[in-house]
Amino acid sequence: MSTATPAAIEYGDGNWALHQAASGNRTLARRMCQAVVLLPLFALVLLPEYVQGLGDPETKSVVYRATWGPLRMIDGLLLGLVAVHGAAWASSRRLRVQVPRSLAVPGLGFLAAIAVAMIFGWLHRGVNLFFDWRALALGIGLYIIFAMWVQTPEDAHAATVLFAGYMAVRIADLFVEYARGAGDMLVGIRIPVFDGPTLSAMVFTAVLALQMSDATDARRQKLCWMGLSAAAYLLVLLCFRRTFWAELGVATGLLLLVERRQRGLKLLLALGAFIAVAAMMGPSFYERMQSMDFTSDETEFSQGNPDHVGEVLDAWEQVERHPVLGLGLGRSFQTLRIQEWKEESVMVHNAPLHVWLKYGLLGLVCYAWFHLAAFRWLWRELRDHEPTGKMQLPQLRRQLQTASRGMTTKRDEARAVAAKPMVGAALVYLAALFVVSLGFTPWPFSSLQSTTLIAFVLAMAITGASSCRAQ
Repeated sequence: MSTATPAAIEYGDGNWALHQAASGNRTLARRMCQAVVLLPLFALVLLPEYVQGLGDPETKSVVYRATWGPLRMIDGLLLGLVAVHGAAWASSRRLRVQVPRSLAVPGLGFLAAIAVAMIFGWLHRGVNLFFDWRALALGIGLYIIFAMWVQTPEDAHAATVLFAGYMAVRIADLFVEYARGAGDMLVGIRIPVFDGPTLSAMVFTAVLALQMSDATDARRQKLCWMGLSAAAYLLVLLCFRRTFWAELGVATGLLLLVERRQRGLKLLLALGAFIAVAAMMGPSFYERMQSMDFTSDETEFSQGNPDHVGEVLDAWEQVERHPVLGLGLGRSFQTLRIQEWKEESVMVHNAPLHVWLKYGLLGLVCYAWFHLAAFRWLWRELRDHEPTGKMQLPQLRRQLQTASRGMTTKRDEARAVAAKPMVGAALVYLAALFVVSLGFTPWPFSSLQSTTLIAFVLAMAITGASSCRAQ
């Protein structure tokens, strides 16, 4: 009986090597195109959009400062990129951009809330009506772009490695600059970086790398993934931003709950990073930890606590006056408790309260509904991609590699290992982002950096997992 594979029979033994070379060239070309499109978007995640504090607005990147008519340069570039991908999607029968119905319904409801808030704000002389939701609209378009480059399990794995590689380079660069004496200042302490969306991306990198380390049985790859996770942990802790300490802590705790493999190793890595930073920073680290008690303002690290509490209380009074429609878009509210900080405010450092104030009760309901539906969908996908019994992913890979008997297992192998790490990382990161936003954190969808990352995370989890299941 012949042992030739079906592909060898189809192409003939003489043409098999040529076919393999052509297939490899096509794959290489696709990977290069994927990198050309995705790397600039990954760079956008770490490019600070807003100048913190009293800094000079002219110091931010020209892609945010330069304008084309009513649009910023970056807005025009992204809209053009989305239009190109949208045209390619519409003209193709093979490209898929999937959105679960359980997420589409609350998403459409929130779009309706935006329309109502715009009309209400315009009727009450609101200005700059698009500012608060501009990043969200661009993020929806970016989801299409990311989804179109994650059509197969191999695409998903390549995009994950590309993202991790870029983040590793940027983390190394930040550490080198910090060692040279560069960085930002926070309450008299030099830190590697202050930008919030950048640190949130590092939180996702930390949990993603931990998940990827479980999906490989190669010792060198496992060490690389663990090293990347440890570096991201150290960077977030060194930056002294309480919001992202909390985000990293919640994400780590959730990861230990949903992922049963190698819990001890993950916990040891997290505790090791915590102890290392505490030893490096000394008493100031302990004082910063104490400042997370929002009722205290006894140290220099907690002097801003009363302002954050006062802003939330002022916003709550506004919600009590306008419980159904809120204030609408483009309108500010006068602050009574934080006059020394700002006399009026256009946002609230509490995401649900900000949504209620800007988009009304309909916006708040759809916002909460979307997140709960997303967590439910991701949890189900995570369970569906769980290996049966006690078999680990590396064991499953070896079984697939040895059980083919003449049939290639490359795609089956990718299916087994590509979906679960990203789905798990997406679940714990988005849940941590939502939980922390219930405290004193701005609405993340007002930042283009954050919506770009969230679009990538959702596209990888939804389209990537669906492609693995379909194949």
